[in-house]
Amino acid sequence: MIIQPNHVTLKQIKAFVAVAQAGSFTTAATRLHLTQSAVSVLISELEEQFGLRLFDRTTRTVQLADAGRDFYPVAEKMLADLHNALLSSKELVAKKRGRVAVAATPLMASIWLPNVIREYTTMYPGVSVILQDTIAGLIQTKVRDGGVDFGIGTFEKAGRELVAEPLMSDTLVLACAAGHPWASQASVAWRELAGHPFVSLTDDNSVGQLIRKCFADAGVEVQSAYEVSHLSTVVGMVAAGLGVSVLPSYAKPITQYYNIQIRKLIEPVVRREVSVITRQDRDLSPAAESFKVFLKAHATESS
Repeated sequence: MIIQPNHVTLKQIKAFVAVAQAGSFTTAATRLHLTQSAVSVLISELEEQFGLRLFDRTTRTVQLADAGRDFYPVAEKMLADLHNALLSSKELVAKKRGRVAVAATPLMASIWLPNVIREYTTMYPGVSVILQDTIAGLIQTKVRDGGVDFGIGTFEKAGRELVAEPLMSDTLVLACAAGHPWASQASVAWRELAGHPFVSLTDDNSVGQLIRKCFADAGVEVQSAYEVSHLSTVVGMVAAGLGVSVLPSYAKPITQYYNIQIRKLIEPVVRREVSVITRQDRDLSPAAESFKVFLKAHATESS
C-alpha cells in the first residue's frame, strides 16, 4: 500500500469517517454540509493516496472494504485527538483572557480571598476577577440570577437550582481582648460565656443565627452588651474591650492586627462547612472553572 501522508487532508479524513459511520454518501454529505459529489471526490482522493479501495460500493449500500476497516479506528482516533487538542487550546486561551465574578461575605472577601485572587491573577494576568462582598443571604440570589459565576459562604442547604461543593471546614471560636482573663486559657466552654458582656450579631447575619442556636442548645443566656450587623464591627468592639464574642476561625488573620486573642470554644466544638455554590443548569466558563479549582487547592493548603 502506497501512502502519501503529506497529501492527506483533514477534510478527507472527516469525509471517510462520516461515510463509514453513516453507510451512505448522501447522509454523510448532509452531516458535513457538503454535496454528495464533493464527498465522493474527497473519498476518491483519499483512496488514491492509499492506493487501495476503502469502500465497497453498490447501487444500494456502501460498506468498508478491508483497508477501510483497518484505517477506520486510526482515522477516528486522529479526529478525537485533534478535537481534544483544540479544546485544550481553547481552554488555555480562555484562562488567559476571561472574567470571573465571585460573591462572598464581607469578612471572607476581606480576609481570605484577596491573597487567593492575587496569586491567581499573577498566574493568569489576563483574567479579571470581580469580587462582590455582600451579606450571606444575598449570595444565593446573585448566583441564581447569574450576577456572579459562583458564591462562597456557609449555607444550611443549597437553594433551588443551586449546587454546593465543600471548600473548607471552619469552627466557631471565642474572641476576647488581649488583657481578658480568658486570654490565658487554651479553651473556653460555651456555658462560661453566661453573664459576660457579649457583642452580638443581628438576626440577619448567618453567623449570628448560628451563635444564637448554639447558646440555646447549650442552655446559656448571655448578656448582649452590643448588637451589630457585621463581623468586622465585632472585631473592633472586642478590641476596644467592650465585650467578648464568637467569630468564625477563618477570621483569625484580622484579629492579629487588633491584638485580639482567639481561643477554642468547646462543649461543644461547632464546625461549619464553607462551600462554593454554582447554578445547577449552567456550566462555568474555562476561566471561572479554573479559578474555582484554584480556590479549592488554596483552601486545602491553608487547612
